[in-house]
Amino acid sequence: MTFFRLTLSSIFLIFFLFSIVLSQGTGKIAGQVTDKESGEPLIGVNVTVVGTHLGAATDADGWYIILNVPPGNNQLLFTYIGYQNVTVENVMVRLDRTTNINITMAAAALEFGETVTVTAERPIVEADKTSSSLNFEAKEVANLPVENLRNVLELTPGVSKNADGTMSIRGGGAYEINYSINGIKSVTTNSGVPAYGTGTKSENSWKYDVNPLAVSQMEVITGGFNAEYGNAQSGVVNVVMKEGDTRFFGGLSVEYRPSGQYHWGDYLYSKNQFEWRKWGDFNVWLQQPQFQDTTGGVATIDTAEAWRNYNLWVQNHTPSDDNPLGVYDYRQNPYHRYLFSLGGPLGKLSQDMTFFISGELLFKPTRLPTNEQVQKKQNYSLVLAWKPNANHNLKVTGLYQKFYSGMGSGSDDVRWAGLWGQYGAKRKYTLVYDSPRDETVFATSLNYKLIFSPTSFLETTFTWQNEVLYAYQTPTPGWDKDVQLHPDPEDRVLEDRGPWNEKYREYYTWSSLYNQASITNFYEGKINYSVQLTKTNLLKAGLEASLMDQNYNASSSLSVSAFIWRTGFATNYKADTWYTAGYLQDKLEFAGMVANLGVRFDAYNFGADVPVDKYNVFYPALGSNSVGIPEWEPSKTFTVLSPRLGLSFPIGETTAFRVQYGHFRSMPTINQALDNQTFNGWGSYGNPNLKPKLSINYEVGVQKNLWGTHQLDVVTYYNDLVDQISLVYIASSTGSVNKPDDLKQSYISYENNGYGNTRGIEISFSNRTPGNWRYRFAYTLSQASYGQYGVYLIRPDLPPELEQKYTYSASDYLAPEDRTHRLNASLTYNFPDDAGFRLLNIQPLENTSVSLIVAIRSGLAYFWSPEYQYEYNVESNRRYPSESQTDLRIEKTQPLGDVQLKLGIRVYNLFDNRHLTPISEQEELDRYVLRSVTYADPGNDPNRDLRLYNYYQTWRNIPRQVFFTVGFLF
Repeated sequence: MTFFRLTLSSIFLIFFLFSIVLSQGTGKIAGQVTDKESGEPLIGVNVTVVGTHLGAATDADGWYIILNVPPGNNQLLFTYIGYQNVTVENVMVRLDRTTNINITMAAAALEFGETVTVTAERPIVEADKTSSSLNFEAKEVANLPVENLRNVLELTPGVSKNADGTMSIRGGGAYEINYSINGIKSVTTNSGVPAYGTGTKSENSWKYDVNPLAVSQMEVITGGFNAEYGNAQSGVVNVVMKEGDTRFFGGLSVEYRPSGQYHWGDYLYSKNQFEWRKWGDFNVWLQQPQFQDTTGGVATIDTAEAWRNYNLWVQNHTPSDDNPLGVYDYRQNPYHRYLFSLGGPLGKLSQDMTFFISGELLFKPTRLPTNEQVQKKQNYSLVLAWKPNANHNLKVTGLYQKFYSGMGSGSDDVRWAGLWGQYGAKRKYTLVYDSPRDETVFATSLNYKLIFSPTSFLETTFTWQNEVLYAYQTPTPGWDKDVQLHPDPEDRVLEDRGPWNEKYREYYTWSSLYNQASITNFYEGKINYSVQLTKTNLLKAGLEASLMDQNYNASSSLSVSAFIWRTGFATNYKADTWYTAGYLQDKLEFAGMVANLGVRFDAYNFGADVPVDKYNVFYPALGSNSVGIPEWEPSKTFTVLSPRLGLSFPIGETTAFRVQYGHFRSMPTINQALDNQTFNGWGSYGNPNLKPKLSINYEVGVQKNLWGTHQLDVVTYYNDLVDQISLVYIASSTGSVNKPDDLKQSYISYENNGYGNTRGIEISFSNRTPGNWRYRFAYTLSQASYGQYGVYLIRPDLPPELEQKYTYSASDYLAPEDRTHRLNASLTYNFPDDAGFRLLNIQPLENTSVSLIVAIRSGLAYFWSPEYQYEYNVESNRRYPSESQTDLRIEKTQPLGDVQLKLGIRVYNLFDNRHLTPISEQEELDRYVLRSVTYADPGNDPNRDLRLYNYYQTWRNIPRQVFFTVGFLF
């Protein structure tokens, strides 16, 4: 490993000397210039991208090609001696795509210096589109009724947000997306729950969100991405940030939502709660046996002791700022968010050097009681660009992201919003026991481009990221601790044990739970070369290498050397995971066909030690019946080759067919490969020798130009999922002795014993021409299924009866988040100048935008049948009710000199629709299916636990919220 570190460090150093940086994505402009009168091609016309050093001259056939054009709106200037200058405005360039601009030039007839200005027409059908992708421009993002970029992602066909806040594409996993911000990859190193071996945290895709004011363009590719993208089984998201300009510009925005209750049902600390109705009366306490003394045959009541416990119970169950168990009124915290941006020239080199800085500060109260109370998020970015001449471009990007939240709180879904899951409902009076988490990411990249000519350039990369995660732990009140610290009962802060605890979590721990410390350094180097070999052939090649140095430690509660002396719930590992890749990508563009041909090579090694005998894993801690064998071997290196093929067949300007085939792979998650956990022996032990997950994709699509103004895009796809990862139990002499029955002395691990498939049809319809209206409709009909195979209790001497018992069924099951039908619609109308009625010489609707998002989807699938019809091979035969939601945004822009004042209102869940929470308990599911009884309904058992404790979880989504915005742009 030392040799590898030195070798990789040397590679990084060489890259750095060449000013290496991660590829940040550009596009291409091409076209032909002809004489307006004769139609003959013009040779030597100068074509310049205004405001840059980019440009080209037309060849003998009048053709020009300009590579490396930044995405977004650009302006072209065409100049030629003896001809009128031509300026083409609104030239939209998109990532990895070709924008064709063909013009005619007329002989000079105007006065010298005058220029003909035209507006580029955006093609309805994108001839070179060989993948399923969608682009969102800055203006569109700004107008939509969304909070963050993840909400924008959900508008893309095939993209969905999971209950825990993570994102999935076409039924794939939460960590199978290649997500980058200005070329800086979003790396997830901590996906599991501290010291528990399995599970996941809430809101673990928070790093996807950046300041919307800083976004220039976002591209979402859900199928058929090129060979330059790796470690992505499901899809690719590229976020391009704004750069500075020769003038100063920027903005400031403040968003506010009033405090209130944002879940359905009664306030969780209401005096109407059953525990208050039962124990809020002191007379009830006097009747309890532990306060009565019948010695001598005469009953006496210890009124003082009953009063002390009653007062402590009331104190600990009443929200207040000084409640020792953290109980507070969660309805009192408002939401507020601050956004700013500033860009412009830098110093004396204002024509060549620019900066753009942006920031976001978010205070979002958790809608259920939590220890952290308010989720805090910070996003800051800086982009420095220096373009000294036409041959050299240098860009530095810095990102700082900070997130303060809980392990199982903060998501929109009530199950992950706080009080973590079904049992969490019994934790509302012991909030201080659940540690918050504090994550910090600092990333920087240096991007250098050496531009040899308008048709070739070299782009090099160096990126460094530092990710730190801590779960804060503090001393907490506990029964035993309270007695030790306060021998005199009058000094105690907790009431005694008794029936008044009513199944709520007991005061059992001395410190908050989930101690965690994780420090990760991620280094990446990358080099890409692009050359336009001929008018029709663009060749790309690239190499990359990365190293992730991770140091991880966790335990279930605060203790010194927990991994050694604690008998359970401690984790510790260090690893140097390396990854390297190379690719070739050839783009061929002809009049009747566009082809993207690519091949990618990937290799990785988790850089961990693997036990030589998985049945006798060395165990250095207490609680096991054995210590195992202290011998290890290096983890394996995996190498794979992935072909990619995408074809487009444009037919005139009205139709384009496309087909796509490719192999797409994702590495296992860190949790699956490296995580381990003690539990009187090994409770879990990761597998660094897991193969990459593979998706073999097939796709056929067609674009259609309707009426010269609208685009219809229809695509059908099938993804064959191979070598997926599933859980297994491995018997070991040092396996956990706490596991039940046949699983005793075994540990959880992972194998490539899963499979699945996703299939679907996606239909998109949108208007494509400039105007006041902007709308897009996307419908998806899809199904995602999965399965496992083989024995999942692995023992060297497994008897036949246990082999049959612990063999995965050969049946396929619907994925947990599968929804057959999805319809997303976004609609925006911009009122122009002088629009609408007048009131006191004011036109309220002038320069106002109104936008709506409507989302309708099938309910989640579940299984139910009468006992006499039970089928063991059927897992999903019913669905919960369909779900729908409408969001609204109205924003008014008022010019004030050089400043534009913005006033807005955003309404989330406009019609206050409710989405039923899936029911996991069988008896409760019977009530729902047979009698339509939910958690909130009395049914035939109004005192059942799930109604008393979990009533607020009946509806999983958030009720209506109203946000107010004020800001300005200049």
